[in-house]
Amino acid sequence: MQKDQSKIDELSKSLYSRNAPDVRTRRKLRFGDMVTDLKTDWDHKEEKTVDPKLNQNYEDHSMSFIKKILIGSIIFCIVAVGIGTYLFLKGANLISGDNIQILINGPVSIPGGTPVSFDITVVNKNNIDLQLVDMTVDFPAGATDPNNPGKELTTYQELLGEIPAGNNVRKTIQAIIFGEENMQRQIAVNITYQVKGSSSSFTKKQTYDVLINSSPVNLNVSSFKEITSGQPFDITLNVRSNTTETLKNVIVSATYPFGFTFISSDLNPLPSNSTWKLGDIPSGGQKTINIKGKLQGEDTDIRVFHFGVGAQSNKNPNVIGTEYMSLTQEVSIQKPFMSVTVGVNGEQGTIPAIGEFNQPARVEISLFNNLPTTVSGAEVRVKLAGSAYDRTLVQPGIGYYRSVIDEIIWNQQTIPQLASVGAGESNAVSFSITPRNLSVSNRPIVNPTLSFVVTVSGRRTQETGVPETLDSVINRILRVTTNPTLSGRVVRSIGPFVNSGPIPPKADQKTTYTIIWAIDNTVNLLKDTKVTAILPPYVEWLGKVSPSTEDVTFSQSTNSITWNVGTVGTNTTYSGIRKELYFQIAVEPSVSQVNNIPVIVNDATMTGTDDFTMQSLTRNQSYLTTRFSTDPSYKDGMETINR
Repeated sequence: MQKDQSKIDELSKSLYSRNAPDVRTRRKLRFGDMVTDLKTDWDHKEEKTVDPKLNQNYEDHSMSFIKKILIGSIIFCIVAVGIGTYLFLKGANLISGDNIQILINGPVSIPGGTPVSFDITVVNKNNIDLQLVDMTVDFPAGATDPNNPGKELTTYQELLGEIPAGNNVRKTIQAIIFGEENMQRQIAVNITYQVKGSSSSFTKKQTYDVLINSSPVNLNVSSFKEITSGQPFDITLNVRSNTTETLKNVIVSATYPFGFTFISSDLNPLPSNSTWKLGDIPSGGQKTINIKGKLQGEDTDIRVFHFGVGAQSNKNPNVIGTEYMSLTQEVSIQKPFMSVTVGVNGEQGTIPAIGEFNQPARVEISLFNNLPTTVSGAEVRVKLAGSAYDRTLVQPGIGYYRSVIDEIIWNQQTIPQLASVGAGESNAVSFSITPRNLSVSNRPIVNPTLSFVVTVSGRRTQETGVPETLDSVINRILRVTTNPTLSGRVVRSIGPFVNSGPIPPKADQKTTYTIIWAIDNTVNLLKDTKVTAILPPYVEWLGKVSPSTEDVTFSQSTNSITWNVGTVGTNTTYSGIRKELYFQIAVEPSVSQVNNIPVIVNDATMTGTDDFTMQSLTRNQSYLTTRFSTDPSYKDGMETINR
C-alpha cells in the first residue's frame, strides 16, 4: 500500500511540476487485456429460484371480464349483420316516403292567360305497392280551365288507383294561369296513398314554380300630370288583350286619392263609381274608359291614383278575383296660372250665391296673373246652364254671347288688354242674367239653379318643358229661392161652418164670419212655417178650425192666433196640395163704428225657411174687413155697420 501511495505521489509531482518533461514526448502507454483475480461481487450462497404461482381466483376473474366484452362484440356484429341481411333480403313489407317521387315537367316561364300543360309523374321506388293513390293539384288564384275559360280552376283531383312497386303513373294537366308580368306563381301537387295491411293514409307533396313573363292585358293610363285645385280633368284607361284567348268577365277598378270627386264616365260604373265591368275581350281586342273628375288640394300636393284590371271573382262578381295588371298615376296640384274669382251680386267666394226669380243677377269675373311671365292671348269663357236658365234673359255686356252653345266669350277682339296680361296684372269682365221659373204643369222644377263654369286660357312665354296652353277653371252656382205666398179672405155662406147674425152687421150685435188662410209655394220645400195674426178687441175667437188636425193656438192675453204649418210642399199651384186653414170669429161692432167697414183680422205674417237655399223667408197678408166680396152671396153694402 505504501509503495502504491509513493507511486501516486510521484506521479502527482510530475504532473504539476514546472520542470516536468513534455508529456507529448513521453512514450505512450499501450493498454491490453489483463487478467486479474479481482472479484466483482460479494460471495453469496447459491439460491434455488422458485417460480411464483398467482392466485387462482384472481386469475379466473380477470379473464372472465375480457371474454365477456369480446363475446358481446362478436354477438353484436353477428346480430347487426343478420338484421342488415334480413332488411336487404326480406324487407319487402317496409315503405318510405323518400322512395316516392313526384316529378313535374313543364315550362318555367309562361305568358299570362295562355293555356299551358304540365306532366306529372308519380314514381314508386318502394318494394311494396301503393294503394288508393289520390292526386290533388292546387293552382294559384285566378287560374282557369282551358276547356271553359270562364270557370275558375282552383283544384284538380284524380284517383290514380294502385301503383305497383317499382312502377310509375304519368298524368298531363292543363290550365290557364293569370298574373302580372314577372310574377312568380306556384303549383302544388299532393299525393295521398295507403299500403296493404294498414288503414292509415300517407301524404307526399311537391311544388312547382312558374314565372309569368307577360301579362294577358296591357293597361294604359292617360291624364294630365299637373292640374289646378277644383279643375275638372279627364283620365283615359285603355285595356288591350295581350293573349290568344278571349278574356272573360274583365273588370277594371280604381282607387281614388283623397280629395278626388267623381263626376262622370262614358261607361256606366257600378254604384261605387270606381268599378267598371268590361265583359269579354277577344284576342287583340281593346276597350276604353273615359273618367271625368276633379281634385281638391293645396298647391304642390301630389295625389296617386291606383288602377287594376282582372277577372271578376266567383264569390263577388263586383270585385276583381284575379288581377292581371295594375298601374299608378301621379297627379300634381299646382297653383293656377291665373287666379279667377267669380262674384255674384257683389258676393265673392265659392259657396253658392242666392238669387230670386225675375231679379237680375250681376256676375263679375276677376283675373290675376300668378306667373312671373306674361300670359298672351288670354280668353275667358263662361258656360251657362241650370234649371232656371233662360237664354233670352242674358245680358253679355261687351262679351260675345253664343246662345247656340250657351257661352259668353271675352278675348283680345272684345277686350284688347287680354292680348297680353303681364306678371302680376289683373283684369275683369262682367255680365248679368235673370233666373226664371220655367215650371209648367207637366214639368215642374225643384231646387232651381244657375251655374257658371268659367274657363280662362292663355299661353305662357319664356318657359320650356311645360305645356304651352294653360287653363284655369272655376265653377260658381246661384241657387234660386222659392216664392211662397200667403192669402186670406172672408166668407159667410161657404166653408165648413154655419154663420149667423145680421147682415149688414149692426152695432152691439154679433155677426159671425169664416176666415180662410191659404199658402202656396213654388220650387223649394218651405220648412218651419207658421202664420200669426192679432184680432181686434171687438172680435171674438170661437175656437172652431178646419181641418181639425191643423196645429192652431190662440192667446187670450194677446188676442193672437198662431198657425204652426210645418212643411209646405213644392209647386202647390200645379199639384193642388196648397195649405188652407178655416177658422170662425164673431164680430160685435160698437155704435162708434156705424157707417164704417171695420177690420176683423189684422195683418198676418208668414215665416219659414227655404230648405234648398236655407234662406229665411217672410210673407205678409194685409188685414181683412167685414167686406166678404169673395163669397157668392155677397152684395154691395153688406159690409157697412148699421145702427
